[in-house]
Amino acid sequence: MTGPVVIAYDVGTSGVKAVVVAASGQVLGSRVRTYGLSTPRPDEVEQDLDAMVAELGAASREVIAAVGVDAADVAAVAVTAQMFSVVPVDRDGAPLRPMLSWLDQRSTAEAARIRAAAGPDDGYDRFDAVLTAKDIVPRIAWVETREPEIARRTAWYLDCKEAVVGRLTGRAATDPAGASAFRLVDPRTGRWDPERCRIAEAPLDRLPDIVDATDVVGGLTADAAISTGLRAGTPVVCGAGDVPASQIGAGAIRAGDIHLSLGTAVYFGILTASSVRDPGRRLGPLRHIAPPGWLLWLEVATGGAALSWWDRQIAGLGGVKRDHSSVDASVEAVADEMEDLQFVPWLTGERVPLFDDAARAAFVGLALHHGRAHLTRAVMEGVASQIAWAYDYGLAYGIDPGTIRAVGGGSIGSLWTRLIADALDRPLEIVADPQDAAARGAAACALVGAGLAGDVRTAVPPIIERTVVPDPDGATRARARRATFRRLYPALREAVA
Repeated sequence: MTGPVVIAYDVGTSGVKAVVVAASGQVLGSRVRTYGLSTPRPDEVEQDLDAMVAELGAASREVIAAVGVDAADVAAVAVTAQMFSVVPVDRDGAPLRPMLSWLDQRSTAEAARIRAAAGPDDGYDRFDAVLTAKDIVPRIAWVETREPEIARRTAWYLDCKEAVVGRLTGRAATDPAGASAFRLVDPRTGRWDPERCRIAEAPLDRLPDIVDATDVVGGLTADAAISTGLRAGTPVVCGAGDVPASQIGAGAIRAGDIHLSLGTAVYFGILTASSVRDPGRRLGPLRHIAPPGWLLWLEVATGGAALSWWDRQIAGLGGVKRDHSSVDASVEAVADEMEDLQFVPWLTGERVPLFDDAARAAFVGLALHHGRAHLTRAVMEGVASQIAWAYDYGLAYGIDPGTIRAVGGGSIGSLWTRLIADALDRPLEIVADPQDAAARGAAACALVGAGLAGDVRTAVPPIIERTVVPDPDGATRARARRATFRRLYPALREAVA
């Protein structure tokens, strides 16, 4: 093939995807490599960064061969990745310990200590958010406190995307959206705030440089070039984390536009023109990588992960790998047999709107006639109810909601997306190749950084595959189900307290 291309790497929780994109914005090919999580103790979830980077290199070589790319035609590469993880690295960018995953909850004591030091309302005014064990800075404080020898050798504390870029280039840098996830940026200057760093026990001199998402951080090192099959010195553009990158990749680019990511975690990204304040004084927005400038992020902690968990339980009972059509058919057949069966999906606690890391999942209302299909439908409906609850929390900000674009692997099945549309009572526009959304956003950064496109918002336009419209009867049933669902939290929380 001829003509310039870019390559985007999407480093997720369960695997990495390498995508080749032409200067026109057309996706030419992709390859995926998988890896796993480690759970050494309760509440501890880790990943091996070097193993992830090795799989990135393998995916890169595979997609280059499959598409027929000449390395000389690769104008730039960019990275997107899971957010809210922490890995301490040395001066060479080598990880000093396994990465603390965004699923890790070991820093509960550090989070409580930071909240107490931050002042009224658990430090909401200080950090524009209430920090918990699922945030970045309590994880940094955990390393500083519990692993002082590693802390002493640490040159930078990085999130996943920044750590991968560091392995590719040897430089530590983050974009404004990634920096805002630390909750340590002065909103007036866009720079790290020394006072916030002091209260959060985060060493200012070990935080990465803040650059634009479309800036070139550096060139591929010789080792990274060998690993990826590219030329040494190939420009590496900073890119952005999966939340802002998916917003771009979904084509949700105007104020009020929403993308709904149906992945391991489920979250909404809602674009706003200003830094909105949470009426509940819990959440702050992220900076976005393009105008209108701000991104309200509403996470459901175990969305797709709850469905994956249930798939594993079915497999243990002699089931097989999920076939979306057969699963949808069996679940549809039991729609009138559910009675009061509900599933609450809080397998790792819950973010929005409960903000309770200790909340736990449960099936409620089981009867003798309930079987596998009923339980599967209950899991789907339970996550849909939780998604609608998070959406209602976002509406309380006073945002005028626009189009909802759905991306991620959960967009592939038709029944679950319809159940979500029913729960929201809003149509969902399903983006074609929904699992490529974050990679398309990173590719847009690479195209702009390489001078092949002028606007990150339109560099890689998505295609809308279909629209899922809520069923009026289904929406009525979902509304009644949600009312019961919301009453279950205080009842179950009291039972397991």
